[in-house]
Amino acid sequence: MKIKSGSNNASMMIQANRHLRHKRKPRSGYVLMTVIAVSILVITCLSLLARQSLRMGLKAADQERMLQKRWGSLSLQRTLLANAERIFERLEEENERQGNDTTPVIRSKLVLGEVTFDLLLADEDAKLPLNTLYHHVGLKKTEDSISRVAGSNVTLATRLIPAVEPMQISREKKRVSVSDDEENEIAEDVPDAFRSWGEVFDLTTLGKRAESQTSLQSSTTNLTCWGSGQLNFRRASDEAILALASVVVQDGKARRVLQRYRASPTASLSTLLLSEVSDQQKQRQLQTIFSETSTNFSIWIDAHSRSGPPLRTFTVMKRDPDGVVQHQRFSL
Repeated sequence: MKIKSGSNNASMMIQANRHLRHKRKPRSGYVLMTVIAVSILVITCLSLLARQSLRMGLKAADQERMLQKRWGSLSLQRTLLANAERIFERLEEENERQGNDTTPVIRSKLVLGEVTFDLLLADEDAKLPLNTLYHHVGLKKTEDSISRVAGSNVTLATRLIPAVEPMQISREKKRVSVSDDEENEIAEDVPDAFRSWGEVFDLTTLGKRAESQTSLQSSTTNLTCWGSGQLNFRRASDEAILALASVVVQDGKARRVLQRYRASPTASLSTLLLSEVSDQQKQRQLQTIFSETSTNFSIWIDAHSRSGPPLRTFTVMKRDPDGVVQHQRFSL
């Protein structure tokens, strides 16, 4: 009986062990699946965190570069505009020694760190003053002069939207003779008909027709809405001089005045007019729209880098008759 009992006990123990082993296997598989799921979740979270960190890093880098662009543009704007008159005077002296003409613009490039600054410093008083022209000859002739000075490629993009009606100064001066004091008063009271390039060009059309992002910059090299109202004939282009002189005299007479100046570049404005224009009233009229000095300047700045958006600005420095300086800044 004891032998049988021992055999039964052994058999029961073997069965119990088998039952325990069968019970442990599902539990082990469940733990393994849980570990795998948790690992996947952790890896996914870490991947998302890494992507978020990368995006934040790239955004921070772009913001840092944009800050460099803004800081650099503002520093260059303040420095160059404050010294623009001196820069052009030195360039003019150098060109006189070399026998070269002085243009109304100076192009340059500067690299600071990862940011490149394309610069265009301009003498606004050496460009054709559209407001003066408009108030003398009206809308249609102003459009014709823009095509003549800027080139035929801007003709379709030209869309003049003047803020005021033309004063028709030329017509009034032909109708009645005025004194010098009255002429100066008229010149000072001329309101601005065009206050931005959006009132001169259809910027969308201009951008589509040009291959470069600087289409507006290149199209306005010899045009201005911000000058003193007088044209500095010593730095202006031939086209700008002829377009403005034709307000007072015929094209043939305007060309003779220009040829006389090119032959004697050191001659004063009054001497040139005295030798080529016999009508004293026309001499006075020409002296009100031409000058030999400049007080208004501008700067285009295109700040760009390999990554991040560019920063393009156009800033004008205007000095009124009292010497007070004002700045107008446009973002493009």
